Amino acid sequence: MAKKKDGITDLTKVLVNAAEKFTDAEYSKLTQVIFALLHGVNYGYDTMDQRFLNDAQDLKFIHKSDKNLKKQFKIKKIQKDNVIYLKNFIKETSKDGA
Repeated sequence: MAKKKDGITDLTKVLVNAAEKFTDAEYSKLTQVIFALLHGVNYGYDTMDQRFLNDAQDLKFIHKSDKNLKKQFKIKKIQKDNVIYLKNFIKETSKDGA
């Protein structure tokens, strides 16, 4: 299947995309899940309906949004020179006799 030019299916295309982007462990997990699905494991989806597709879209939306938010609000590390030590100010205010 991997070297054949004819008979390329959506499954083949998805596996090729995953092989390019996933780590070895992620790809192995994906192939194990697909194998299990082909052998009757239903992972809690007892009927063939829209629920799985809706759940998959929800997961993508949630996790892609989280990733985008983390990029958007990336906090830069503060250099040591920019740190204000409150103990330095406490000494100054205690000299005032207050």
